[in-house]
Amino acid sequence: MRFLAAFILFLFFYPVLEAQEKAMLYSHYTYNGLAINPAFAGSRDVLSVNLSHRNQWMGFEGAPSYNIAGLHTPLKKTAMGVGLLVMNESIGLRKYTGFYLNYAHRLTMGNGKLALGLKAGMATGKFESIDLGNDDPVFGEKSASYLLPNFGVGMYYYTKTFYAGLSIPLLLGYETNESGEVAAYHDFSKYAYYFTTGITLPLADHWSVQPSGLLMYEQSNGFMADAGALVLYTDLLRTGAPYR
Repeated sequence: MRFLAAFILFLFFYPVLEAQEKAMLYSHYTYNGLAINPAFAGSRDVLSVNLSHRNQWMGFEGAPSYNIAGLHTPLKKTAMGVGLLVMNESIGLRKYTGFYLNYAHRLTMGNGKLALGLKAGMATGKFESIDLGNDDPVFGEKSASYLLPNFGVGMYYYTKTFYAGLSIPLLLGYETNESGEVAAYHDFSKYAYYFTTGITLPLADHWSVQPSGLLMYEQSNGFMADAGALVLYTDLLRTGAPYR
């Protein structure tokens, strides 16, 4: 049974089991702005911490699991914002943990600010081996670990009631060559572009609604869209739902 489950997971996730980082479409991008746009750093004007967890297909061994922790803050008496992003992903036999430093330089523009951001960091990728007690060529390989440096860029304009951002979270890709080695590559045609926007509209005393949207484009996969809305009561309560 263990072999069957592992084999099915391997076949299903084979396209994403290569040692490479891929930009992901986040359902809670409203709160995980730093995960897709380094220019988001410091935009809250206070020290901000965000933790999120996502599980798919609960109950299945090796099912996708994501953990994201973000911390960012503006630097006092400067136009700069800085942030730290930690991401952990587990899919089947593949696991990686990434650590990224984010920097944003903010310019006053009209009633808002335009931030230009840069991200740099590294992920540790790992492939787990499966001990089946045989010489199966698919699952018989030993565990392997890799270091995967990467960079990202973005811009983010925001006011008290509106925001819009454009970013490329990952500038480098990784692939496994015929000899089994992991190599970095840079290809403009494989960039994942993220565009986000949202606006806060008043409803009644202390109540407001915040519709938002995310549009991602990859040349190989075309467009992917995510839309949602939050209902806010002052700064104490927020509830809403996304639609993809």
